[in-house]
Amino acid sequence: MKMKLSSICVLLAISMWYCTSTPAQITSTDFLKADGTVLRNNYGTGDTVMLRGTNLGSWLSMEYWMCPLGTGSLNRSQWVASASSTFYESNLQSVFDRDLDTRWSNGAAQLADSSQYFIVDMQENVIFNRVSFEAGSFTGDYARGYVIEVSEDSSSWETVATGTGTTENIFVQLSNIYYKRYVKITQTGTANENYWSIAEFNLYMEDDYSVRNSLILRFGEDGMDSLLNYYQETWITESDLDSIKSMGMNMVRVPFYWMEIMYNDGTIKPHGFDQLDWVVAECAERDMYVILDLHGAPGGLNGFITSGQAYANELWTDTTYQQMTIDIWKALATHFKDNPTVAAYDPMNEPFSSDQNTYPIHAFYNTLYQEIRAIDQDHIISIGAFPGFSYVVAPDYYGWENVLYQVHHYNEDKTNYDSQSGFIDAVLRDMANHQHIWNVPILAGEFNFWNFPDLWEKYLNGVNALNISWSNWAYKTKRTDSPIENWGYYDKNTNPSPDIHYDSFEDIASKWQQFTTPNFRRNTTLINTVSAQTADTITYPPYGNSIWLKGYNDTYLRSGGDGTPMSCNSSTYSTSGIFELVNAGDGKVAFMDFNGNYMSMNTETSQLICSSDSIGDSEKFTFINLGNGKMGLRGSNDLFVSAEDGYQPVICNRDYIDGWEVFEWGIIQMNVLSTETSILKSSIIYPNPTDEQLVIETELLDFTIDLFDTSGKILKSSIGKKGSAKMDVSDINAGIYYVKIYNVFHEISKRILIK
Repeated sequence: MKMKLSSICVLLAISMWYCTSTPAQITSTDFLKADGTVLRNNYGTGDTVMLRGTNLGSWLSMEYWMCPLGTGSLNRSQWVASASSTFYESNLQSVFDRDLDTRWSNGAAQLADSSQYFIVDMQENVIFNRVSFEAGSFTGDYARGYVIEVSEDSSSWETVATGTGTTENIFVQLSNIYYKRYVKITQTGTANENYWSIAEFNLYMEDDYSVRNSLILRFGEDGMDSLLNYYQETWITESDLDSIKSMGMNMVRVPFYWMEIMYNDGTIKPHGFDQLDWVVAECAERDMYVILDLHGAPGGLNGFITSGQAYANELWTDTTYQQMTIDIWKALATHFKDNPTVAAYDPMNEPFSSDQNTYPIHAFYNTLYQEIRAIDQDHIISIGAFPGFSYVVAPDYYGWENVLYQVHHYNEDKTNYDSQSGFIDAVLRDMANHQHIWNVPILAGEFNFWNFPDLWEKYLNGVNALNISWSNWAYKTKRTDSPIENWGYYDKNTNPSPDIHYDSFEDIASKWQQFTTPNFRRNTTLINTVSAQTADTITYPPYGNSIWLKGYNDTYLRSGGDGTPMSCNSSTYSTSGIFELVNAGDGKVAFMDFNGNYMSMNTETSQLICSSDSIGDSEKFTFINLGNGKMGLRGSNDLFVSAEDGYQPVICNRDYIDGWEVFEWGIIQMNVLSTETSILKSSIIYPNPTDEQLVIETELLDFTIDLFDTSGKILKSSIGKKGSAKMDVSDINAGIYYVKIYNVFHEISKRILIK
């Protein structure tokens, strides 16, 4: 087969580009630090950088529902069994020897009178959500019926499952997670020809902690890590990072479990940073940042199975676990101290104190902050506002510097569109309030808006408008949901998870290696929805535009123009409701009305009035863009503007943005503006503002000039020749107008102010 010469040339050109071009890489000038409400590179003195990315969920911190984790069988070395009777050829403790050819047996036919039972005393309370009692090679000796009960004291029992046995190997998934010392199984069926035998009894927990420790029992701690490498090198690869980069993202949040870094005895693993070093190096090559997230801490930091250890929440009260957590972060800070690819340290994922009054979340955050800062003064530290901002404190409470605050947004009313949409409105206001009142950057570190693509757009539009960084949960999940829940950009891998208790090292590795991303479904709708929102652009107030504002009562803000307090009660914005947005410096805006006066806050009453002919502190406002056509205003008194009820004067005295502090807004789109071509971009109209005449200079030789008011009505027209023209406007009332310059091929409109 021959190739066309043109095709060969194209391939050569691509090859030469690939060999000679240098991909963008993160360097020391990209080192991020917090500066007010945003992040800036060059150690906080450079350009604003918005982080937009995803979570590498269930890679270094595994969650049973997302990944092929398997279930971890608990350590049975101290367990003691007893029974209603024991056949002389069997042994009660054989049920704990990991051998399906040895057994306990009751030595009698199975009866349905509940007289036959088997009890295990774990010697202490343990956490479990799955029970198995297998007859193994003893064919037919399985329980024909069963009741499973649990207890803390062996006298008061709680029934947790009932069922009918149909196979030698009975596995029962419990509906809840239990923390109990005793398990009792009562045989409730009839089998005249069979004893009741148990070859293996196990309890399981499907959290990261239990699975890792189950693997340690079989293969040792380093053996466990070696086996997990097969999984980790499959779950996230270089191709996955390329896919994330191709979506326009510039960051990954990397959740890792504490046992990834540290042995059970509290010492740091010599190979504990291997995977983190790999992802940091690969992201640096792709000009992507990394947030290091301790997703689960020693002893448990919230009791949630999703943070690695179900039920347990002992970090807050156990000094040993606290010191282990401190040691992890001291090791991380030392290891990554000068690495610019690491955007931030995330010391605790979703911390939830077992006693917020006695052991407040923010107090241990401060302990970790001080320990990290003693080693690393430069990296951003993330403070988790979980479940909300009320559980933490503003940075000045402890004197924290260079911090961001992280929020996670999930509304579990998953199929209710109105509930989700209202939730988005509320959390955008909440983030905006704390962002500006506390003067800190915000990271929306996790979120999901289920099968509502337009609500994903609404949320992302809002956080982008607020210049808030974000990372959704998560990149991929094996789970298949109906209805669709959109947990991953890649999903629906139905390959089997390994049997942690019985599978060999090789079989476990082989099963895990079936979870490369090409074996997942590509969630095209979600990828396209999110990719449209990842452009690394910064949102600024729409300086130089004429805008209108509409209050909570669906009426427009108007100037008055006669020195009276402003109100929000006009059915249309008309001339008195159009404001020129002026750059007042330092990120502030000023509002100029149709008379050329600036909106000002009365320092005594806090009411707004358009009466100032210059911009001072009282005329400066912070324009807080909430996205989706909504905004809020913060005055120089650090309070927020309220539209009131439409009948009272507009006032600037509210502590937070809420209902009456939210305004809809829009830019006045003039129908005279249609095209702006390169030949006209250098067109100049001056002076602006003016009260006498306009001078027009353009590259066009022959053109027409029209003067429009804000309703689109033509007030004056004239002809220009040889690239210049003049227009007398001394007879035009003061206000905002538009000049249209055009010929048969080109046209442009520019905004002017007549004094």
